[in-house]
Amino acid sequence: MTLPRVAVLGLWHETNTYGPNPADLAAFEAFELVAGDDVRRHHDGDRSVISGFLATPGIDAVPVFSAGAWPSGPAPAETLATLLDRLTAALAAAAAFDGVLLNLHGAMVAAGTPDVEAVLLRRIREVVGGVPIAAVLDLHANPSPAFVGACDIVLAYDTYPHVDMFERGHEAATLLAEAIGGRPLTTVLAKVPLLTCPLAQSTDAEPMRGLIARARERTARAGLARVSLTPGFAYSDVDRAGIGVLVVAGADQADAARRVANEIAGDIEVHAAQFALHRPGVDAAVREALAAAVRPVVLADVADNIGGGSPGDGTALLAALIAADAPDAVVVIADAEIARRAASLGAGASMVAAVGGKADARHGTPVEMEAEILAVTDGGYTTAGSWMTGQSFSMGTTAVLRQRGVRVVVTERATPPFHREHLTSVGIDPASVAVIVAKGAVAWRSAFPDVALAIEVATPGVCPVDVASLPRSTTPARVVA
Repeated sequence: MTLPRVAVLGLWHETNTYGPNPADLAAFEAFELVAGDDVRRHHDGDRSVISGFLATPGIDAVPVFSAGAWPSGPAPAETLATLLDRLTAALAAAAAFDGVLLNLHGAMVAAGTPDVEAVLLRRIREVVGGVPIAAVLDLHANPSPAFVGACDIVLAYDTYPHVDMFERGHEAATLLAEAIGGRPLTTVLAKVPLLTCPLAQSTDAEPMRGLIARARERTARAGLARVSLTPGFAYSDVDRAGIGVLVVAGADQADAARRVANEIAGDIEVHAAQFALHRPGVDAAVREALAAAVRPVVLADVADNIGGGSPGDGTALLAALIAADAPDAVVVIADAEIARRAASLGAGASMVAAVGGKADARHGTPVEMEAEILAVTDGGYTTAGSWMTGQSFSMGTTAVLRQRGVRVVVTERATPPFHREHLTSVGIDPASVAVIVAKGAVAWRSAFPDVALAIEVATPGVCPVDVASLPRSTTPARVVA
């Protein structure tokens, strides 16, 4: 028996339209830009969506093309054109296919293209025609009706922090196999024009925990295939932002799927007030952290959330910790200039440096340090953690500086604190540190499960706790399925 031949494709980027650093081609080359068998080799042994695709029995999953970059500002138009051309050329060269599997983020924006995923689907359809297509999105996706309408199956991660990527890839591939085998599937979308901070989107806490449980109950009662909630990415100035409800059902169940999707959207609106947040400012948070009798304490630098597209060089918490003469604190700052200069001087040397605060005016000003260089590394590590388990990452040239009790890990590349190896790779044991600054909102928690106290801080930056503080030129729309 010949297995159905399925193309495996990826184009993954979470775009903060306020972010100062563009997702140029070099950013994709540094993270992931592979084709053919290199896709399989790149994901060998990890727990990614693509690995879930490739591990699914009953299909001949053919790796074709995959590109991804760390969250940042929008991709330049020429970068998007290059990626789309390479993807579609690789797809056309490898055809024909019985179906397509897509690993996407769902919130990618490029200069002049506010809905990259919809444009991507049009390009793919021009090559493969009407074969079934299944896509896996990030929980923070901003899916549009145009994108969902061009797919047969759309589902998203169920967890935040994201620890189920492999499982969602496997699930999407299994559903695609059913569709190819003769069970037509469809996905309906309802959207609520509610912009929320990632801090309110943890799937282990309310309101998301209850919303997901009730959505699953409604979906199961109606006998539908599956439901996904995408609380969305508010740091994107596009009209498709907001909370999404994705219901996958048999094509003959479309009316029931629309009814359930709209009921779930109504439930979200009823509980909208539970997404409201208030968090302490920098000075109050630092005082609380230094007074704590437990360790480690994590100060979450929410507005400089690298995983949300910020530059990772915000200095507000670093400046406050130095001013308070913190006896034991670790801060990671992206500053390529200082990392390279420290590397040229070498471990054991001293240096005077203005650290961080260089990407834009939103994240603070450079902090003057008279520091000892404790260590220099190439910044590479392979993670054993729950996000992209087994995959290798690079922070670029990395140096550890110390001024009295404050250690600053200065990296050449902004790298989200999704992995414990972020610190252990430079010789720092997080469990032994009194205060750790994590440039993130929620996802850092999977890297530091032993945190004794977490303080989420309303810092300045492009991922603020108060999402309404960012200027918007668009208004999110309510979409009824």
